[in-house]
Amino acid sequence: MRPFRSTVGIAVVAVVIGVLAALRLLVVFDWDPTVFTAFGEEAYATTEFAENQLDREVLTRPRQGHDGKFFFVQAHDPLVLEPERHAGILDRPVYRAQRMLYPMLVGVGGVLPSEAIVWSMPFLNVLMLGVGSWAVASIARRHGAPAWVGLAFALNIGLLSELFIDGAGITAFAFVALGAWALEEDRTGLATAAFVAAALTREVMAIFIGFVALIWLVRRKVIPWAISVPAALAIVSWAIYLRVRIEIPADADQVREITLLPFSGVGEAITSGNANPIDLLVIGIFLALIVMVPYRAWRSDVYLTWGAVGFAALGPFLTVFVWQKSFDISRALAPLVTVFVVELFVNRNRRRHAKLESELGQRTLA
Repeated sequence: MRPFRSTVGIAVVAVVIGVLAALRLLVVFDWDPTVFTAFGEEAYATTEFAENQLDREVLTRPRQGHDGKFFFVQAHDPLVLEPERHAGILDRPVYRAQRMLYPMLVGVGGVLPSEAIVWSMPFLNVLMLGVGSWAVASIARRHGAPAWVGLAFALNIGLLSELFIDGAGITAFAFVALGAWALEEDRTGLATAAFVAAALTREVMAIFIGFVALIWLVRRKVIPWAISVPAALAIVSWAIYLRVRIEIPADADQVREITLLPFSGVGEAITSGNANPIDLLVIGIFLALIVMVPYRAWRSDVYLTWGAVGFAALGPFLTVFVWQKSFDISRALAPLVTVFVVELFVNRNRRRHAKLESELGQRTLA
């Protein structure tokens, strides 16, 4: 049982979980790594690009496929140096290109050949399952919970779904978990770097960073400039760069996942008739988490929990396209699951310490 008591052991177990999950797909699909990349049967531009680059047919998913196909294209040109050739075949080029660090890493700055990229994408995700689990385990240990709680990262169904479509969610969440651990250790420089990396991997992580800063301000009456400003500057600077590099039609709709009317997306998902019983169950779970995680955060001193409140605040504003399928909502709000598990065990330790202090106080008075 020693691996489950050590944070490094938890990281190793998490990587093993990722490897086994990946092998399950690879064995079934004759060791073709394009099974992860999730090219779509009807996504002709990205599929044709991949087949030209790889000089062979690729495995495809129904209809449009998933995010991995876009990251594969971006990995060839993460700095958007040839926007006509690469960004031009993305469905929403500015929205997709905003998530630049994951394709930058898997493509090694755009120099890795295509056949290597289709392997490096799942490889990085498996590696980051280990990094994220180590960070969560370290946070849990610091607050008196067992290290194995870190497996709430690797066993998070939303993150495993990201592995199966070469998504950026694992890497982004691992970076913010690493940043939250660095804050626990008063390593502000590392926290700043990790948060910048998370924001450039998946722009929605800005809301995680923003809520860490907001709750820090409320609790300590000090604005944490060092962790909030660099990430914001990174996002804005890259966004400006993209708008210089990529021509956007005036009527182009780049963001379709957010609505201004809270809970309209989840309401439509429930009443549309397109959600099956499993989808409805998952919707119910995440609606509960949207309430419970902020409730836990009210008394929590865990930075990871503070940041997750941002995802609880985001949930009501997600559209029906995100809410109606369990596969999508579990990925979009994945941090809520991991953080809730962490808080269950950290809160148990808080209650134990509070009881002990109460007993000691009573003995002292006696």
